[in-house]
Amino acid sequence: MSRLSGNPIESLKEIYELLSRLKEVKRTGWLERGIREPESVADHSFNVTALSIILAEIKGLDVAEVARMAILHDLPEAVIGDLTPSQKKERIEEIREIEEEIVKSITESIPREVGEKYHEAWRKLVEDGSQEAKLVKLIDKLEMGLQAVKYIKKTGNKKLLEIYSSAVESVKEDPELLDLLEKALNE
Repeated sequence: MSRLSGNPIESLKEIYELLSRLKEVKRTGWLERGIREPESVADHSFNVTALSIILAEIKGLDVAEVARMAILHDLPEAVIGDLTPSQKKERIEEIREIEEEIVKSITESIPREVGEKYHEAWRKLVEDGSQEAKLVKLIDKLEMGLQAVKYIKKTGNKKLLEIYSSAVESVKEDPELLDLLEKALNE
């Protein structure tokens, strides 16, 4: 990805354009399982960000750090698309380098003190190096599971249980989130 302009205000428009692309990127896992009009990555990212901020506040974590991580968590998909876990696994190193370059182009285009905070948030998120990063990753999976429940109830499509089960497996380390996800399916 080419570097964004050096002017911080002009960079906002360029960042907006990048963020807006997420509205057009449909979630691949849902498409592969027959959902005709699936949520976009932007839909998913908004839910992850909102739920992460709220839960961070409840748990007494650094809300600003969580917000930065949640906003960034799927941003590279505006350029590379929404890859499934198996697609990512095949090219993990290449994908990480591309993601890093995308985030770097953004963080270097805004004032240094702000950009450094966002780049550090990305680094922690990738390395799973903090409670905040772990929370965002859990909420990412929780949101996926809750969306699976919505689609299962709407369509009756049992193929979606695979995604739901994956989400359950991912959030089981947090009993409250696990309970929330299990109750959602059984309501």
